[in-house]
Amino acid sequence: MGRDIIYAWPSVARGPWVCRPQFSTLTMPSLPIAWKDTCLDSNGPLININRLSRDQKEYIDRRGVHVVVGHYMGEMNKAGHTPNLTDELLNANLFSPRPQEGKLGQPVMIPSHEMPRMQELYHINRFNLMASDRIPLNRSLPDVRKKRSAWSTLLRTVHSVINRSPRVLLKEILLVDDNSNRAFLREPLEQHVAQLPVPTRVLRTGKRVGLVKARLLGAEDAQGEVLTFLDAHCECTKGWLESLITRISEDRTRVVCPVIDIISDDSFAYVRSFELHWGAFNWELHFRWYTLASEEIKKRKKDISEPFRQVLHDSLLFRGRV
Repeated sequence: MGRDIIYAWPSVARGPWVCRPQFSTLTMPSLPIAWKDTCLDSNGPLININRLSRDQKEYIDRRGVHVVVGHYMGEMNKAGHTPNLTDELLNANLFSPRPQEGKLGQPVMIPSHEMPRMQELYHINRFNLMASDRIPLNRSLPDVRKKRSAWSTLLRTVHSVINRSPRVLLKEILLVDDNSNRAFLREPLEQHVAQLPVPTRVLRTGKRVGLVKARLLGAEDAQGEVLTFLDAHCECTKGWLESLITRISEDRTRVVCPVIDIISDDSFAYVRSFELHWGAFNWELHFRWYTLASEEIKKRKKDISEPFRQVLHDSLLFRGRV
């Protein structure tokens, strides 16, 4: 972002604003200040100011100090100087979409003869404004959801639920297919789940509806009293279900979330996570896990499994009562 920088030095002459800058060892950034000429005398550099750019001001304060206020626009561009952004340029709307530019998320290629102009416009918003202005408002993007669920991770999730949950606590398992285009998630999946020891059904949306609506579809069709939501790439550890249900039985208004450990996406090694953490958004509105405050950690010296409150949770895995 741009910021105002003030240069001040004692005025040593009147008339055409001849003054002596006291720069000492300070490195001065390039500014769009138009000096008429520079000369040297025995006492150091003398700079004769001819004019100032439109966005600058100058004055001499009561102590006789000549002050020039400029607007610093940040790092220099590749041409070796910071462009002098005029009011006319700053207020110009250069949006001129081209139908094929940025299609399916492809990059916008700027011709070499337009590079100087592109670099000049870059300093207005600190991104490639020329490229942005050439992309239509409703540009297309690729559908990156088409290959979401793999056979092995999906069914390992199902089998881990069955193998590590008391049978008396499992009413049914629902798999929601959000219009996947993978052939093995159709009839082969139906045939596999039909042989499982726990009643398992596959619900299909018929069209892409997204994660939230797909989960709501499962919730509306569920027959159990307590709902558990899992992504299709989880593995449940021993005792995972009993502790969650216990917390809900104490207060049916609770929505509980377990500690979520890590499965390496490279080697598929199981990696334990740290227990005492809670979910929150950072200043960029990204969901992150953070360590509990020291006061909360001290309360759990005797029992590290004691639950704690938090205002939100990861949508990967949670449980609620209906």
